[in-house]
Amino acid sequence: MTVTVYVGADVSADGNFADCTYYRDHEGDEPIEGSEIHIPMTAGAFTFEQSLKGSLSLIGATFKTLGTAAGMNASNFAPANDDGQVTFAMPTNTVITKGVVLLFSTPGVVENLYPSSDPQVINDASACP
Repeated sequence: MTVTVYVGADVSADGNFADCTYYRDHEGDEPIEGSEIHIPMTAGAFTFEQSLKGSLSLIGATFKTLGTAAGMNASNFAPANDDGQVTFAMPTNTVITKGVVLLFSTPGVVENLYPSSDPQVINDASACP
C-alpha cells in the first residue's frame, strides 16, 4: 500500500530554492504541519505527488536513509513520472527516517532547478497522514 502526500512549491524569496507545502489532498486544501511526514510501517512505499497548488513542477527526488553511509546511486534517485509522482520504497520490518530533497523546475521549458528543503518520511505511524 503506497502512501501519497501531495506537495505544492513556489520559488523562495531568494530565488534559489523551492518553498514547499505538504498536503493530504490533491487540491491542496488539507495542509500537513511542518516537513516531517509519518506513515504506517506497513505502507512499504511512499509517493510525493504534485498538488494543484504551487507554481513549480515536480521533476524528481533524491532520498537517503538517515544514519547510513552517504552515497549517490540509482537506488536513491527517482525521476517524476508523467503524472508528477515520485515513489520510493520503505521497509515494513523496521522504523527508518528518509531525508528527501525534491527537485522542481519551471513548468514547460526548464529555466532553472529548485531543490526543496529536507522533508523527512518516517514509517512510525499507526495511520496515514
